[in-house]
Amino acid sequence: MNLEIKAFDPNRQDLVSPLSIAREKGVIKQSTFDNVIKWLEPSFAGVKIDNETIGDFIRRATEREDWWLLNDCFYKMNRFGTAGVRGRLAVGTAHFNRIILGLGVEAHARYIETAYEVNGASLGREKAVVLAYDSRKGSYDPETNGPGFLVKEAATIYAAHNIRVYLFDSVAPTPELSFAISEVEGLMPYAGGVFTASHNPSTDNGFKPYDYYGGQVVHKGVQEIADSITDYSEVKQMDFQDGLDRGLIRIVGGEIDQAYIEKENQNAVWVNENGYFREDKIDKTLSVVFSSLNGSSQRLMERVLKRRGFNVDKNLYKVVEQCVPDGNFPTCPKPNPEEKEALDMAIILAGKKNADILIATDPDGDRIGIGVRLSEKGKYHLLNGNQQIVLLTDYLLNQLTARDGRLPKNSCIAKTIVSTDLARIIADKFGVSTIEPQVGFKYIGEKLALYAGRAVEEAVKHENETIGDKQYHQLMRKERVELLEKYSTCFLFGGEESYGSLIGDFVKDKDAVTIAAMFVEMAGFYKKKGMTMIQRLEEIYQEYCYTREETVALKFEGALGSDVIQSVMKTLRAEPIQRIGGRDMIASIDFKSEHPGSRRLAKDANGSVLFDDSEPQDPDRFTGYVIVNDIAVPHFWSSDYRIIGKAAGLPESNVLMYVMEGGSKIVVRPSGTEPKIKFYVLAKGNQERDGDLQAEKQQVDHFFFRAKQELTDFVNQIARPIMAA
Repeated sequence: MNLEIKAFDPNRQDLVSPLSIAREKGVIKQSTFDNVIKWLEPSFAGVKIDNETIGDFIRRATEREDWWLLNDCFYKMNRFGTAGVRGRLAVGTAHFNRIILGLGVEAHARYIETAYEVNGASLGREKAVVLAYDSRKGSYDPETNGPGFLVKEAATIYAAHNIRVYLFDSVAPTPELSFAISEVEGLMPYAGGVFTASHNPSTDNGFKPYDYYGGQVVHKGVQEIADSITDYSEVKQMDFQDGLDRGLIRIVGGEIDQAYIEKENQNAVWVNENGYFREDKIDKTLSVVFSSLNGSSQRLMERVLKRRGFNVDKNLYKVVEQCVPDGNFPTCPKPNPEEKEALDMAIILAGKKNADILIATDPDGDRIGIGVRLSEKGKYHLLNGNQQIVLLTDYLLNQLTARDGRLPKNSCIAKTIVSTDLARIIADKFGVSTIEPQVGFKYIGEKLALYAGRAVEEAVKHENETIGDKQYHQLMRKERVELLEKYSTCFLFGGEESYGSLIGDFVKDKDAVTIAAMFVEMAGFYKKKGMTMIQRLEEIYQEYCYTREETVALKFEGALGSDVIQSVMKTLRAEPIQRIGGRDMIASIDFKSEHPGSRRLAKDANGSVLFDDSEPQDPDRFTGYVIVNDIAVPHFWSSDYRIIGKAAGLPESNVLMYVMEGGSKIVVRPSGTEPKIKFYVLAKGNQERDGDLQAEKQQVDHFFFRAKQELTDFVNQIARPIMAA
């Protein structure tokens, strides 16, 4: 399947002249001009998208003087961000289309060729990739129940580089792709990729490349290679059927499903020797409503619950209309479990069935929405992502301790810097460390690979055992825990506020399937005790402290929207927040450091750097402590101090953090996957509470709502003149 490329007149002067005039008049941006000129090169201009060549599209828009359209389509280059590359399925460098995909896949293939020569053989890996896809347009073909044209085109690019492709026979969730890269016996590819736009609207699609350890690619190498491709004819391809005939493209599916189900079952806490829920611990009458939001997780979800002994025929109620793959998402235009509207059908069905809980996963099965029945008939409390993290942290640490008598030595949990601090406070009680990387679950996945690699290296050194990457991934969970607690760090759980979490290290990315099964176990555990997860959440607030978190995400599309987002960040860097929600700012951190190797950017309200010049305890981990008035800020970063340092897992990122009086935080960043500016309001109560919980809630909620409104007003004040231009 080769790209259909139409001949295009290389003499572009008749277009360059009016485009240059438009640039000089300011009706198109300089970046728009540069990107349009690049795609007027014959190898780009001749590519057909939506039955029209790129060159003809640009010519038509230029002749009509449709400068808004050109700005919208070409104002930026769509690049790999927080989670791969994604965007609206449309023409132009700013969107997602076969050219953006082709450049990304070609770059990934070249990266694999180079990297495989370095360590592929020593890792016991095959020069191969495994590709998965969800139900989106171009990714999934409903007529064949198999891969769509974008997936097939990508497969032929890898195959043309003599990289074998293992292609899923039908839709498969992102966590299964991550699992397939490392955990399936007889299948050890060097890399992978998944075609998805996650929870974005049906107009979007995207692609996420994965590294050999099963986590997303975290470095900029793939993007740098893509940027170096100046001629689209450099993108190699071959015929899809030829790839199949030559064995360079192979179809997989069922064997990976079964391997995932068996290994995933080891993440359960209260199961018997057969892997079924223990009836003395888990109430098996628990009833569950499930929706895959027309995505990819349904075929695994039922089988995972059934493997645990859950009666799926009697106690699992599916939202039938949403449990079939459909890239149009006809029942939920925004298939995002963070949005209540996406869960409306599940809530209605749950009310009819009087279900204990409801579960919904996003199209690629890495994010999850959870609803818990309230006492009022038909009413459900929808857990936000931070509440999910708190409940999972509390349940796992308490129940693993109850089951085993102790937690593994050197245990850790993980949460991103924009997620709830209550998880770390709970972990502190159990003597479990908390790692807090930048936004993006790929940084947590990278840590898991680091821990596994360290365990293997130390085991070889101290026990003279022959164990490598391949042998490690053949170990069962119990064997891994023993190895990790002896020689490395034992990861128990990780989560981020955007409704994605992970248990154990069989998968190196968010896993809504495993998390759904754990919530079924948790809900059944509390039902056995005559309570709900909401009641347990209140107990946690009473025991530790009350927190309330929410993300204020303001959407600004197109070229003007991009200007708004950039202006917000520029304004905040020039004039940092001093007071918000009635509380003073006591420290700010800019993670977009201009000083390589240093993150000494914590400043007080006057702009003075807050840094303790004393020798750090561990120079390999950080460069110092943040201090305020000579007093270290407790619980600002680690268990004791806010650690600033390159090796603390914090790469340079366009993120601003403000710490307020009382320990609440405001974090600001542009979204890496959508045209949004995001404010994370992390409101925190007093851990040394003198009064009652209700009084603390009122104080925290007062700050919370004031901060949200003030931040929204601040952004709108900047946006109005820009959007009106």
